[in-house]
Amino acid sequence: MTPIPPADRAVAALAYLTFVAGAVILLLPEFRNNRFVRFHAWQSVLLWGVFFVLTIAALFLSNVAAAMAFLLFGILASLAMLFLWIVLTLKAWQGERFELPLFGMLAERMP
Repeated sequence: MTPIPPADRAVAALAYLTFVAGAVILLLPEFRNNRFVRFHAWQSVLLWGVFFVLTIAALFLSNVAAAMAFLLFGILASLAMLFLWIVLTLKAWQGERFELPLFGMLAERMP
């Protein structure tokens, strides 16, 4: 296994910053053929996308029923996302390919 260059590791870690950062990295032509960076950018985009959809759904449902239950769910989901964000960013910075269940498989299949 060849070591990942520091610049590629930094870009892969940067992809986890936000949804926008991951999407922009996917659009840049110099990273389209880099499997390591592309994998982490896709995994970031998928993870942030699901988090945003769940957040919007929870906000909508909290207005309809059980506001306190959804508030608690939102706090727990935000803490889980913070933990995932830290772990995934550190793994990418270290040059490791850390796959989340389902997200990693989908990220691998993306062009």
